[in-house]
Amino acid sequence: MTDDEAALAAVRAFYSALEGLLTGKGAGAMREAWHHTDKVTAGHPLGHWSYGWDEVEATWATFEAIGRPEMAGSEILDLRVMRYGDVAYTTCVFVAAPFANRTRLNCTNVVHRADGVWKVVHHHADKSPGVEVALEKAISEA
Repeated sequence: MTDDEAALAAVRAFYSALEGLLTGKGAGAMREAWHHTDKVTAGHPLGHWSYGWDEVEATWATFEAIGRPEMAGSEILDLRVMRYGDVAYTTCVFVAAPFANRTRLNCTNVVHRADGVWKVVHHHADKSPGVEVALEKAISEA
């Protein structure tokens, strides 16, 4: 596997973990996808930023709490990688699951290779009022 392919595989693992969270499979794969440092960051469709692993992990706990099988069906379109040594970023379009009306979000992810392993250090998805409403509804129904 080339370095570009390995970086892409790390981002695909992240999106697989996100789908797992949404469908009730737990947060284990999401924890595995990330470096656990105070330098990781995330920005979600709700519009807030998380800094450091503790804050980032807490955001995924929210998704884990609402996960159920009927929330399946997200897609990733046009995933592209740009790599610079041990750091790479990807751009893509995340098509949210039907529960969020298949809203399309532009996303950027940054992965870093440490000790030969690529993991996420940054994730950003566009702010989306539609996804925010869908998530609030899912939280109230959980």
